[in-house]
Amino acid sequence: MRLAKRKGLCIVSGLQSRYHTGYREAVQRVHDGAIGDIVAIEENFLRSPYGVVHRQPWMNELQFQLMNWYHFSWLSGDDVVQSLVHNLDRATWVLREQAPIRAHGMGGRSAWFEEAAGNVFDHHAVVYEYANGVRVYAFCRTQVGCHNEVSSKIFGTKGTCYLTDMRIEGEKKWRYAGPPCNPYLEEHKALFSAIRSGKPIVNDYMVRSTLVSIMGQIACYTGQRITWEQIEKSDFYYPPKPEDCSFEMEPPVKPGRDGLYSVPIPGVTKLI
Repeated sequence: MRLAKRKGLCIVSGLQSRYHTGYREAVQRVHDGAIGDIVAIEENFLRSPYGVVHRQPWMNELQFQLMNWYHFSWLSGDDVVQSLVHNLDRATWVLREQAPIRAHGMGGRSAWFEEAAGNVFDHHAVVYEYANGVRVYAFCRTQVGCHNEVSSKIFGTKGTCYLTDMRIEGEKKWRYAGPPCNPYLEEHKALFSAIRSGKPIVNDYMVRSTLVSIMGQIACYTGQRITWEQIEKSDFYYPPKPEDCSFEMEPPVKPGRDGLYSVPIPGVTKLI
């Protein structure tokens, strides 16, 4: 980020929630005290698996994994980092970019057992603790036939903000009344405008939000309580390194004799 700023380059993250005009107004109202002091935040990204690609005769192992990248941790990071990061970015935004002091979580594979499931979990739950006593309860799931929900709910001493619904209930009721907004489009418009005007934008918040999601993923994989200090000092990565990748490489994970891929085991898996 510092290098981009020195060179006058733009970095836009893809965490598009911050470009949604309705979300912006809701967050500003929360920051202005509309729901009082924040007590807790609930984050949900519950859905069926997407991007499921079944092996075809022409695919070698690397091609199969690349085509099915959502379901291999070395390609997607798994669902906390791949999907729930958007929720965690909203929570971090609401909490004025605070970092959690520690997190614990749980997760595993309970409902989806086939080759295309790769080596990722199909459910995660993470609890983040903050120095001011706030806790963020974050959940993601990729299972069929279950309740689906993508939401961010901020609970305060004077009300509740349903951020993704763009409304507040409590002492100061409010509902967004502005025009519809496509945050993906607005994000791109901001990027192109910055490039054309020569006034670079750098979404440096993406670094913290990504680290928060990595913290949660590692907590779920290992079953351990993870501190922010551990995450900041860690050199953890999923091999291979980017510079070692090629279309001729062997993928870092392979199926077992049953055709399935092994997943992390909380309490056994060591990552940091």
